[in-house]
Amino acid sequence: MQRVGCMELLNTVQRRVQPKLHVFGHIHEGYGMMTDGTTTFVNASACTVNFLPMNAPIVFDLPNPGRTT
Repeated sequence: MQRVGCMELLNTVQRRVQPKLHVFGHIHEGYGMMTDGTTTFVNASACTVNFLPMNAPIVFDLPNPGRTT
């Protein structure tokens, strides 16, 4: 996954917020998933850098600890 986008936002996510999951897709470069050990970053952009809808949907399961079965 190519790192693109706002460094200030990345610093806020990694240093202050530290979520388990950060999902985005407005920036078409860098499609895919990566982790820094704390946060999983998902760039789920449907389009390529050329605005062609070629990227497959990214599907993931998110545990819900409050849910009872």
